[in-house]
Amino acid sequence: MTAFSTEFTLSRTDGRPCVVRLAVPVGPVPPGGWPVAYVLDQSQFDTMCLTAGPHGLPGLLVGLAPQVPAQRVWDYVPLRWPGAASPPEEAALAPAARPPGYVAPGQPPAGLCAGAACWLRVLDRVRARLAADFPLHPARQVLAGHSLGALFALYVLLHRPGTFDGYVLSSPSVWWGGGYARRLVRRRLAWLVRQGLPSLGLALSVGEFEQSLSPEEADLDPEARAQQLLKRQRRAMVDGVGALAADLAVAPGLRLRHTVLPGHIHRTAPQDALLPGWRWLLAGDAAR
Repeated sequence: MTAFSTEFTLSRTDGRPCVVRLAVPVGPVPPGGWPVAYVLDQSQFDTMCLTAGPHGLPGLLVGLAPQVPAQRVWDYVPLRWPGAASPPEEAALAPAARPPGYVAPGQPPAGLCAGAACWLRVLDRVRARLAADFPLHPARQVLAGHSLGALFALYVLLHRPGTFDGYVLSSPSVWWGGGYARRLVRRRLAWLVRQGLPSLGLALSVGEFEQSLSPEEADLDPEARAQQLLKRQRRAMVDGVGALAADLAVAPGLRLRHTVLPGHIHRTAPQDALLPGWRWLLAGDAAR
């Protein structure tokens, strides 16, 4: 249940709008202000609202995304990373077997303020506006994302970890950029530990069938089934997210939960990853 929801757009430096949606819970403002979760992609904002159940959201929920959803492939990832284009075999897949929001490989057009660093500046502007409009708890702020959105959240965690008090990474795209996620962890983690990694929480998850076929997919025609299995095996999401969890587990002060979600494929994993991850982070905050 929500007391109200609203939407606005934020103009970016290249003229492309960022769409922002809010869901405000029913009831009085808690002492210290609302907990808040920022989630990438409007489809995942909808998922979190729909899975809230009778008790509603545990805080203010903010969804943000490019107005053209497919442009997330330019906005959530670093620019000019070697091997950043989508794996070449995806262009040959049947449309139904391609990743959601598939855009052909290539760099964004000239003149766009694209890339994770630019999108982080957009996120900063959204947060500043909401902090002026709502009583938000300064120490209960979470960033959540799925797939490329989770890859962006990892980028924030490893470049500006103290920006948020917790992170929810649902099926981060560990395959992207030839293993960018793990290379970024190895590059940044030692420096962050030396600087003093702030105490924060990380809920990291992946679907059980993101590297294989689910029982429900047995009815696919043989060609589609073979293509789907090939894509998932090449991406190796379950193994990759497990390796990412092991890399991050050495960080002192990081409260990490790594979960393989039973029965889920990539598309359905957010249902049991995003809102439960946020609730887990909030429960840990209350216990400290």
